[in-house]
Amino acid sequence: MFKDTMQMGRPMIVLLLGVLLSHLGSLMVTPMLPIMLKIDAGLTLVQIGAILAGMSISFQFGSIVGGTLADRTGRRFIIGLGALITAGGLIGFGVFNHFYLLVVTAIITGIGNGLYAPSTKAAIAALASMGNRTTAFSMRGIAANIGTASAGLIVFFLITGSSKIIFWIAGFIYIALALISWTLLPKKCGDIPCPPVPSQAYRLAFKNKPFIVFGVVSIFIWVLYAQLALVLPLRAIEILPDPKNVALIWTINSFIVISLQGMITKRIINKIHPLNSLAFGILIVGIGIGSLYFSSSFFHFVISGAIFVMGEMLLLPTIDSTISQLSTAEMIGLFFALANVISGLGEAGGKFAGSKLYEMGNDIELLPWIIYVIMGVILFFVVRMLKRWKPLATSLETAAKKEDKPKEGPKVPLGPTEHQSHPFNEWVPEVIGRKRTRTE
Repeated sequence: MFKDTMQMGRPMIVLLLGVLLSHLGSLMVTPMLPIMLKIDAGLTLVQIGAILAGMSISFQFGSIVGGTLADRTGRRFIIGLGALITAGGLIGFGVFNHFYLLVVTAIITGIGNGLYAPSTKAAIAALASMGNRTTAFSMRGIAANIGTASAGLIVFFLITGSSKIIFWIAGFIYIALALISWTLLPKKCGDIPCPPVPSQAYRLAFKNKPFIVFGVVSIFIWVLYAQLALVLPLRAIEILPDPKNVALIWTINSFIVISLQGMITKRIINKIHPLNSLAFGILIVGIGIGSLYFSSSFFHFVISGAIFVMGEMLLLPTIDSTISQLSTAEMIGLFFALANVISGLGEAGGKFAGSKLYEMGNDIELLPWIIYVIMGVILFFVVRMLKRWKPLATSLETAAKKEDKPKEGPKVPLGPTEHQSHPFNEWVPEVIGRKRTRTE
């Protein structure tokens, strides 16, 4: 997998380095932010949820602007601009303590990330369009987790005294990311002209019913996914003698991803229908979050985090790759922008609702954790049923037949979605652990 990435050239390597640095900067802050807001700033759970939700909501607006401008003007400038704005927001967390100023700071951070993220994903998808798109997104996940692992180690071993130094370090990392992107990424869209974006681009995107339906379901997936970053630190405040140790859980999770993501992509994601991968990923994520109820030590937090990340390794690359397959080449940035709006809606709603739900757990202790597991089970069955919806199945089949499809992407049967026990020439059922053979 690393060899394939090196063959994609310098722009891909620079993009993956940017992903690493962005996660290094963000994950120095994210695991600790709820803890700092509660302990250092003295905010309530609802206020903490509002700040985190504000960051997610503003992420949507940045995504809309960033994705559209990236398709029109090229991705280098938007990637660098997003990193620079994010730097300003992160440094703001190190300056302010008042609730309303922290909300503004969160909004600035969200806008910057909104500009950066879809432009980077679109650039990765475009560079990998003639090769292995799913492998590229898996490499993106590995790069992200190298940054995440490093962030946890920095917080645990190097940060002492005032916690605000974390925000300043993270801000300067994003400034370095902006300079690297503006210096080393190709101008505009590289060797090819930037594809023209139709004047009615959003109307065309919203006419894509499979994308819209997949997006609506994804909102609830992101609601569930967002709970770990909120409830794990808050739970750590109650259980661990030193809540700062929670940063190590993200480090351990990242090492798991770095070690296993390539194998899981090759042996599972590449060999089953993407919606099957997504469904099982959601179910495992729900179980991982729900298992935090039983946490009574750092070891238990590690186990819950490991369960969560096993689902995450199925979920995240599949969502990105499926979005790229449902999009059109000339509007891939726009589709990723809309996908980030969807994730922002889900995370914003999830963090605000999660803070209220966690507060309700003070009266009914088991309630939040049961709801997390039930939500995972419900979404599992919803996605499994979505696999049988013909418009979505047809769109994925069409993408799988394209000449420039990924060499190794999420597998979709190029055949009937019903009565699959009736084989016909060229159709091969899903298999795991053995080579596919052509039916005659």
